[in-house]
Amino acid sequence: MKNCQGIMSSEYREIARNSKSKLLRSEVETLSHCTDTTWLLPCNKRKRREDYTCLYDRISELPDDILVTVLSRLTIKEAARTSILSSRWRYLWKWFNGCLNFDNPLTMGDYNWTLGLGSQPLDVERHKFVSWVNQVLRSLQCHSLEGLMICFDVASNGDIHNWINFAVEKKVQKLDLDFSRVQDFSWPVAEYTFSPHLDSYSSFSSLTALSLNTVAVTGEALEHLLSCCHFLEVLTVIHSPCLTSLKVSGPSLRLKYLKLHLVLLQYVEIDAPNIISFEYSGSGIVFFRDVPNLTEVSFDGFVCTYIMHKLRQLSTILLQLHTLKLNLAFVRVPEAVPYDLPELCNLKHLEMEINLFDDDRLLPCAAFLRACPSLYKFTLKLFRVHPSSGTARTVKDHPYLSVCELSVRVVELVGFEGQRAETEFVMYLIEKAKLLEKIIIDPCIPKYLGTPKELLYRDSEEYHSARKHAIELGARFPLWDFVIP
Repeated sequence: MKNCQGIMSSEYREIARNSKSKLLRSEVETLSHCTDTTWLLPCNKRKRREDYTCLYDRISELPDDILVTVLSRLTIKEAARTSILSSRWRYLWKWFNGCLNFDNPLTMGDYNWTLGLGSQPLDVERHKFVSWVNQVLRSLQCHSLEGLMICFDVASNGDIHNWINFAVEKKVQKLDLDFSRVQDFSWPVAEYTFSPHLDSYSSFSSLTALSLNTVAVTGEALEHLLSCCHFLEVLTVIHSPCLTSLKVSGPSLRLKYLKLHLVLLQYVEIDAPNIISFEYSGSGIVFFRDVPNLTEVSFDGFVCTYIMHKLRQLSTILLQLHTLKLNLAFVRVPEAVPYDLPELCNLKHLEMEINLFDDDRLLPCAAFLRACPSLYKFTLKLFRVHPSSGTARTVKDHPYLSVCELSVRVVELVGFEGQRAETEFVMYLIEKAKLLEKIIIDPCIPKYLGTPKELLYRDSEEYHSARKHAIELGARFPLWDFVIP
């Protein structure tokens, strides 16, 4: 074996000296240091570069269907780049069947204020984006597709219609259309109407998730779609001006997650036995019928005033919830929030958003905390924090709320500035929550979280000042675990 190794090593070094390719020389030099060369014997007499490449390229020997499966776990851009590897890979990416994500960063609302684009540059961007999408869709030869996401300020209805037809043809399971406006700072206007021909909705039978943002769709169209898509589990509709009423019902309905951000929606009725999560932002009336599996609810907008007035009537629904999120920014706090709330004995996570104009704005938070005997986490997001007036009633002064003990174990405070009302509320929680384990205080403005503005704000003087106050507060209570980002 030693003689064989010596002969082979000599041959490889001779080839390296005669080769003009630096890459080949590097590969051969690596081979010359191999101690176990038994696996190289079938190729030990070959001189061409291809012969030495095959020693390493075991992946290309896999069947096409396996290679396509691997490529489909990448992004479409990454998959297309593999076409330059060799002739074996040149066309494999065209059979990509994963999730196609066409998302242009110009659609991000947090970039809008920095764009400064005129009409012509945006038109150029639109043309480039549409050309990119069309080119990729024309190239694909797969029979089915896991997902299609198109996110940009697109105004060409003909192209959009062709993209939807492509989704139908490829039996797309997840379809996400987001045509949010880049430059329009007024209320979003949907220019494209989603499939007005109701008979065509049976073609979407493969859909499991559908998201429509700034797309015009009527309640009648959505209800017909729900009756045709028996596998649909996730439905999201945002900014659709012609959607004024909606009834979500059906004995065979599989829908589990429903998200509606619709200011003009006046009425929504939910009769869906499989629904787990419902998120609604708007001002319309909500009716719950048969929803035995509903455990997560989020309300935002003027609908919260309606919810506050109907808490007793909704007690059956509230009783089964594990997660409840309420944005009380549009509610007259504290007048519109009752203090004697129905018990939410199964609630594990409560999230509330308020405008902290004065101390009494925190009274509803204490009322809800009192009504949740099994609560594990409480998240409070603060907006527009103002200095205390000194005249408003605080939690500790309220005869009904100040005497109760709380069960919460984790408290998260987002948007902390260090004002007196915030500090006293944290002290109230420490005093009343005997099982409290952790207090998370994040001075970042809530709406900046997860956006490009977050990093900028965390570098600001305002943020560092608030963080300093949070650190000082934590130092006053060394026995508790304070987490401050």
